[in-house]
Amino acid sequence: MRKYIGIDIGKKGAYYVLGEDGSEIERGPMPMIKNELDWHELNTIMAKYDMFNGMVVFEKLGLVYGSSKKTAFSMGYQAGAIEMCCISNCLQHTMTPAKKWQEEIFQGLTKIYKTGTKGPLDTKAMALIAAKRLFPKVNLLMTERSTVAHDGIVDALLMAEYARRKFPR
Repeated sequence: MRKYIGIDIGKKGAYYVLGEDGSEIERGPMPMIKNELDWHELNTIMAKYDMFNGMVVFEKLGLVYGSSKKTAFSMGYQAGAIEMCCISNCLQHTMTPAKKWQEEIFQGLTKIYKTGTKGPLDTKAMALIAAKRLFPKVNLLMTERSTVAHDGIVDALLMAEYARRKFPR
């Protein structure tokens, strides 16, 4: 059975593994040790899918308006480390710009803007709507005590779905 892994990069990111039928196989937050990502644990998670039949999708990073040099460096470092986890575990992978996977997943949604009817799109709100529309029975909370959907879980799920659509057998 093919598996599809979506990874939302970041310290508050997550990973999500879907089966070829769209069923949840595994999910979780990016592993952390205090305030640092635990690359050994992430590699251990990804090693479970060693040479699997499927695809890993994570965001190809671009310039983020208003982000600091420190944030840009950290995100680039994380993207490189995730790519290295894929390479070391012989996992097929692709880096996809956010706009590309969002264009596919947001089809049919009414655009939501951060301020009124103009300005930048509120992609977090649109992603949550898309996730609830496409996966109405999936729990988008990180823990049992959570009360708000986790942005990382939402994005990772949607990237895994994008991989499922774009990279079938």
